[in-house]
Amino acid sequence: MKKHYFFLLAFTLVFVAKAFGQEWEWNYSTPERTYSGFIEAHELMDGRIIATGAFRDENFCGTRVSPHPVLLALDADGTELAFVHYRKDGYFAYSPYVLENELGEVYALMAYSPDHDTCSFNYFTNYEPVTDHCILGLYKLNDDLSIAESHEFEIPIDTFEWSSGDNIFYPYNCGQAQIYSCFVDDDGNIVGVYYKAVSYVEDESRGYDSTVFFRMDFEGNLLQRKSYCGNFRHGVIPDLVYQRQHIVKADSVYLHYGLIYDVIAGEYNLAYLDHDFNLLRSRCFRHPSQVHPFAGNITFQNFNAVRNRRGRTYLTSSVVEMQDEYCCVLYEYNDDINGSGENTPIVRYLERKTTGHTYDFPSVFSGVSLLDDDTFYFAYALDEGSYYNKDSWVVIERLTPEFDTVSTLFYGLHDGICNTSKTVAATRDGGLIFVTGITGLDGNKFGCSILKFPAEAFVGIDEAHDNGLKVAIAYPNPGKDVLNIRTGLQDARVEVYDMNGRMVYGREITENVTAINTTDWSEGTYIWKVYAGVSTLRQGSATSGSTTPVETGKWIKE
Repeated sequence: MKKHYFFLLAFTLVFVAKAFGQEWEWNYSTPERTYSGFIEAHELMDGRIIATGAFRDENFCGTRVSPHPVLLALDADGTELAFVHYRKDGYFAYSPYVLENELGEVYALMAYSPDHDTCSFNYFTNYEPVTDHCILGLYKLNDDLSIAESHEFEIPIDTFEWSSGDNIFYPYNCGQAQIYSCFVDDDGNIVGVYYKAVSYVEDESRGYDSTVFFRMDFEGNLLQRKSYCGNFRHGVIPDLVYQRQHIVKADSVYLHYGLIYDVIAGEYNLAYLDHDFNLLRSRCFRHPSQVHPFAGNITFQNFNAVRNRRGRTYLTSSVVEMQDEYCCVLYEYNDDINGSGENTPIVRYLERKTTGHTYDFPSVFSGVSLLDDDTFYFAYALDEGSYYNKDSWVVIERLTPEFDTVSTLFYGLHDGICNTSKTVAATRDGGLIFVTGITGLDGNKFGCSILKFPAEAFVGIDEAHDNGLKVAIAYPNPGKDVLNIRTGLQDARVEVYDMNGRMVYGREITENVTAINTTDWSEGTYIWKVYAGVSTLRQGSATSGSTTPVETGKWIKE
């Protein structure tokens, strides 16, 4: 398989931006046993990029380390402008949200919880008096990301500590709060929602977890707040389960897409709220093979929901089957509040997963972002590498509102690296900002990259190659009885040759994935080639001298 050694920079350079034309890459690598990363990026009105993340200090005593929020500012060509940590003594916090008002002023919204991590530098019992609340903070930022104004609200929390022997989750079983969605509404105010967990004690109820909706202006005034208490008492904020955007606006209502941890509507996981956050009705949304949400063999994880100008809601999720089968899915639901029935109809959906293994593990993160012409980017990762010591890659698809393929591109790394998709954000020039996490298969390399790809990379093959992207990929590699060729190309052909130059397979490509049965092939190395524009060639091999392959690589049969 063709490798992109360009991306080796991710582990040889720290804080490096590479810029040429509209395309650039910024990289960050961390020391061994240090857990850090950015998960989201925003393009501001002035063209700057602000990335948000949660960083953990070095894990020096062998247990979990509490995170603190971090922001990064890059200019339009990827040059680093500012990199700021927002530690608060006695607290920890997950990745902040970045908001921009109509004047172009930048704010960060964060929720700090009492730090119960005995391994952290700011373990909360080192401070007197003991913290008994979380903090909801809105912070106006200067150009260097320093805090110009601070507006903080205390959220009472249960901080009881309970330990069960060597339970590594003990520090996280205490009360805490986490913001998991917010946006600027049409009236210029902030609409947000946070999850509040009670302390968890085995065989003892200390109350129940709750979901809280709030409205706030940019002067820091908390205008409205409404809480819904459910029947769950997990004690653990599901930071790997909650993704970033669960609430969207639809005409006169807010739509809140919930998870298994949702406590708003009981057994239902889509809540319709008026602008005062009153619950109007509830419905179920589910994968087509589900009988009931969160029952049977499938659960959802890691939501990102967006709504376009036509009133269509697109939602990405990782679907987990109890047989340890994972896939990333893009849905369009008909979530009209006046729709009949308790189930939210699925208009269409796409599943993306690898094949050929009993345990498929795409990235648990995926993302969707809209463009002005109502097309959109759908990004996800197919991560065989972390389990099979094989290549991993990120897939970025540009789709029409009807899920027709405009282009499919692949971002690949060298052997020994597992690459995960965090988020994707469309830019005003039609390109995208992509955030990816990087992990060494030996467990000693951690980091992330933030990349900018111009719109031209998603139009032509040459432009894609200029930006370090593939247009076709072969997997699993090595493999046994099946070779999959995945590409978004139309009017294309795939051919496979042995090392003697003999063509062993050839056919036109009619679908995104071409599955080739290799059961009768001998073990060894094969060369695969993908050609575009084959309708203009005479029938037979595309290699008749009329064209050259647009993508090629080696595939090994074990």
